[in-house]
Amino acid sequence: MTDPQPLRPMRCMPGLALVLTALGLLVGCAPAGPPASPDELRRSGWQTPSALAPEAQFEDYVDRVTQELRAHRLPFDPSNAEAELALVAPFRMAADATCPSSEPRGIVVLVHGLSDTPFAMRDLASVFARMCFESRALLLPGHGTRPGDLLRVDHRDWLHHLEAAVAQARRESPVVVLAGFSLGASLALASAAESPGKVDAVIGVSPAYRIRSNFLARQADWMAPIRPWLLSRPREEFARYGSMPTQGISATMAVLGLMDERLQRHGPLQVPWLVVQSEDDEVVDVAANRRLFEARAGHPSSLLVNYFSDAPPNEPSSRVAWTPAASTALRVVGLSHLSLHISPDNPHYGLTGHYRNCGSTPYREEKDIAACQRADQVWYGVGGQSPPVGQAGARSTFNPHFQALERLIGEFLGPLRHQAQAAAAGPANAHPALPH
Repeated sequence: MTDPQPLRPMRCMPGLALVLTALGLLVGCAPAGPPASPDELRRSGWQTPSALAPEAQFEDYVDRVTQELRAHRLPFDPSNAEAELALVAPFRMAADATCPSSEPRGIVVLVHGLSDTPFAMRDLASVFARMCFESRALLLPGHGTRPGDLLRVDHRDWLHHLEAAVAQARRESPVVVLAGFSLGASLALASAAESPGKVDAVIGVSPAYRIRSNFLARQADWMAPIRPWLLSRPREEFARYGSMPTQGISATMAVLGLMDERLQRHGPLQVPWLVVQSEDDEVVDVAANRRLFEARAGHPSSLLVNYFSDAPPNEPSSRVAWTPAASTALRVVGLSHLSLHISPDNPHYGLTGHYRNCGSTPYREEKDIAACQRADQVWYGVGGQSPPVGQAGARSTFNPHFQALERLIGEFLGPLRHQAQAAAAGPANAHPALPH
């Protein structure tokens, strides 16, 4: 078989309604169809988000939020409700059993994206565990229960949970890292920018620092009372919402505004900052992200990595790396917004996982969606891209280069492991910490 031709994006039709619907890519492309059930759209849980924030012990936080899920979550498969709950709840993952017991553990606080759950952060948590870091994955208020619980969520609720978790981790560890996906990456950067000394590094994967259709997204605040639901459709899987209230986009844009205000007020970020993104990303404005990084990355160890399926732009920089996205062996031609932080071995989103994202109209034609759903195997790309001739195509939901990404993260975090060891050894043996 010859190498596949690059997938070509199908441009969305003009018009306010369809452009707003395009923002639904933030929650994934589910097939068009009947609206979500009334119970999905009704607000039920997360009535007092601050009361559920991390406090003295992270395990107590996990228990409290799990009870919130048990009381208010609508399961995707009612016969599998408890198993689903365990997968979408916040979690703590200890350092790998092969790590020396004497080695101090840094703590990585993980933050998922809009409409998502901590399940999507498990592959990264496993990466950090192998590097002898402990991971603590949050569940942002309004998530994990039912889409209606995002109707009145406030971005300050999200930040409160994150900053409480960071303060808790700092009390327990000499090294604290923030790692986020999409909206979670923006929350992590906003938190780090406000008090640079409280974290030691920031990692953003497919970061929503800047998004496409940015002007229209900024209108979500006044549109929410008029059009409360941006998308209303049944869920396609257990780990993400299928519907999205306009308030969810409004709160996201508030995070971006606060992030920018803090970066402007405090100046360039003076801790190591790793950004990983795909040029194929149909949600994020990756060129604007690069400009933000170049302007605001103040630490010499900061690095931005771009995956590309076509030729990389001619933008030379010693702090920006370019790496090919495609993998013929794993039938991947392009990397979507949802793919970079997911391993090919993921049992749900991976190469042989239970879930396949076949897209929806108007992004793809109905015959292509049907071919994706019927095929024994597919090629993975982005949005409305076309697979190789005669092959079915799906939206990519995993990163074929995940092992290479793990090595890169290991190199990035290497100095922080030494910092943790030095802190544990005491002042007499400590090496200078990374500058803040």
